[in-house]
Amino acid sequence: MVNDDSSNGPGTTVGVNVALSGTLKDQNDIAVFGMVEGEVISEKSISIGQSAQVKGPVHGKVVTVSGTVRGSIKADEKLEVLETGKVFGSIIAKDLIVHSGAILVGKCDMPTEEEAPVEDKEADVEGEPEEVEDLLKPEVEEL
Repeated sequence: MVNDDSSNGPGTTVGVNVALSGTLKDQNDIAVFGMVEGEVISEKSISIGQSAQVKGPVHGKVVTVSGTVRGSIKADEKLEVLETGKVFGSIIAKDLIVHSGAILVGKCDMPTEEEAPVEDKEADVEGEPEEVEDLLKPEVEEL
């Protein structure tokens, strides 16, 4: 009998001479050394190698960047930008490590465990709105 547990496989590697366009999704680890234009999604770790160029969103449990990412990064546990890493985009990470020499240009959110995920922070609106004073209209005194 063959054990078909695909969550323990070797994962996906995008080689140095490979260019992909589209969504790259794997339940296992992903290592990118080439070029990817599109989403990179893993339930485990994602490694963006020094020679890698990624243009699009990246989402994984642990994300390590030593190449270039032009897009948002969401790391469920940890994001580490190594000294050769360049990130141009918004990031959401529970734990963030930026090494000396790394480049990080964008918005950074680090939610605590008590906070809801960033996507869920919109308030529910019910009932009638409260009356708001119009500060732009000057009050005129009657004589």
